[in-house]
Amino acid sequence: MNKINQQNNNFTYGLYARKSSESEDKQMQSIDRQIDDLVEIAKRDSIVVYGEPITESQSAFSLGREGFNRLVQLTQDGEINAWFCWHLNRLSRNPVDAGTIIYLMDLGLLHHIKTPSRTFFNTPTDKMMLQIELTMSKKDSDDKSSFVKSGLKKRYKKGLPNGKAPIGFMNDKTKEKGDRDWFVDELRMKKVKSVFKRFIRGQDSVSSITGYAREELCLTTPETKRTGGNLVSRSYVHHMLTNSIFAGFFYSKDEDGNGTTRRELQRSVPRVITEDEHNRIISILGGKNTSRTQCHERPYTGSVWSPEGNFIGVNVIEQVICDCKHKFAHRNKDKCPKCDIEIPKMKSPNYLHYVHYYNVKRKQSKGVKYKSIREEKINEFLRQYAQENLNISPELTEWAKKHLHELKDAELEENRTVFKAQSHVKEKTEKQKKKLREMYTREMITEEEYRSDLAGLQQVSKTVETPYVKNWFEKLEDIIDLGVEFQNIIENGTIKEKKEVLSRLGSNLIWDEENLSISNEKWMDAYINGRKRVLSKYPMFEPKNNVGNKQQKTPFGVPCPVVLPGQDSNLRPLD
Repeated sequence: MNKINQQNNNFTYGLYARKSSESEDKQMQSIDRQIDDLVEIAKRDSIVVYGEPITESQSAFSLGREGFNRLVQLTQDGEINAWFCWHLNRLSRNPVDAGTIIYLMDLGLLHHIKTPSRTFFNTPTDKMMLQIELTMSKKDSDDKSSFVKSGLKKRYKKGLPNGKAPIGFMNDKTKEKGDRDWFVDELRMKKVKSVFKRFIRGQDSVSSITGYAREELCLTTPETKRTGGNLVSRSYVHHMLTNSIFAGFFYSKDEDGNGTTRRELQRSVPRVITEDEHNRIISILGGKNTSRTQCHERPYTGSVWSPEGNFIGVNVIEQVICDCKHKFAHRNKDKCPKCDIEIPKMKSPNYLHYVHYYNVKRKQSKGVKYKSIREEKINEFLRQYAQENLNISPELTEWAKKHLHELKDAELEENRTVFKAQSHVKEKTEKQKKKLREMYTREMITEEEYRSDLAGLQQVSKTVETPYVKNWFEKLEDIIDLGVEFQNIIENGTIKEKKEVLSRLGSNLIWDEENLSISNEKWMDAYINGRKRVLSKYPMFEPKNNVGNKQQKTPFGVPCPVVLPGQDSNLRPLD
């Protein structure tokens, strides 16, 4: 030890610290902790360190580490002649880097390697020990890799994916890690099934289904030691909906690490949805199972009807105008039918794309003329409709969402009060009926008196109904979001997004071959009329008006009664 301290002043050390994010370093100290330990020893032993510590977060199992290569270069340049690291396996876990270290010692460029536990000098014995240590580091990595692959293969054969169980399931912690089965988290599974069941109906976006999971179901993420227990986020719900585990299968890497393989989930694990339902969800949200080919899929197919209820079809016209000015449909053609010039060889072709919607029944009827409407006109109609009937200002959006919660809480409290009062009346009525039957049995009253009094009590029971709890909150909040998103989606959204937003609107477009109109459900008409009343009374909240100061006092400091009249009758069908 004294010999080492005496020689420290003759050497310049390269301080190196590494931490890999891979499985090889799960038990290894962090880079900061390694540096702290090494700096403390350097101060104690008066070690001279060159520049700043060299650090990197990369596996030493493969070649090409930038930090290690810099350490080697500094040694070859004569800037440093000794290395200082936390453990030898920080330097190498592969035979090539290990050979480089020994070769630098053979050249006399690297005098020794120091670790907190010992120092390896450039001597035959120490180099032999150094080679053994580096070889053991390599073997340790190989053993871990082989063990992990074996464990994964066993688990896949068992029918379970690696890692933490998804929401609705829990890992059986009574077994060893890596061999844990799943069992059902009854509380969350019930809510997960409700989310899937509702989304499959096709009337929800990810945003609205997330609101349902959070506000109505209070669905929280599984709790772990450090995280969990919070309400699910939008991205979490999206991942849950697209996770094939709930349909009974999953994908994993092949044993050789190339490609992926589909594997069936363990039969004992219950399925939440069918594979067909999973594919339907994927087709809505997008994913690896989504077909890349679309055959005339348009946003308004199935949403436009004639006044008589006839289906409005779609015709996609794709044409090209040749150099010879001949216009023809170029689908499945490779040259102009008039001049025989190949389409790729045309100097200035003019491609045309039209989308028309038409009354299928009228087109198929002989002698009946029919008209069509361009998709651009439908887009323009919906943009104008949204501007006039749906759009609300950010200030009004903020106010509405804030007070929707207050209205809901107030209604729930009112329902609880009414239910308590009605329960008391029911209980009292049942006691009176019981007493009446006893009096009749003991012949204290006549049959006529009994029937008359019983009819009166039954009439009282009919007037006491269980309070009706409306499910209007989630729908109204989605309508508010719809007012903000609708116009932008119609202008810039994809076909899928337009279909989704029309489904949320819950309305049909009516094309009478002259004019386009829209048929709304009662709840949508109630919202539109309420919005108009609010804006007529408080014009400062009109979207086109610029409200400069959000902090100023406005009539919306408290829930506004203008939008409330008639909500019961109009929103009741939503339940």
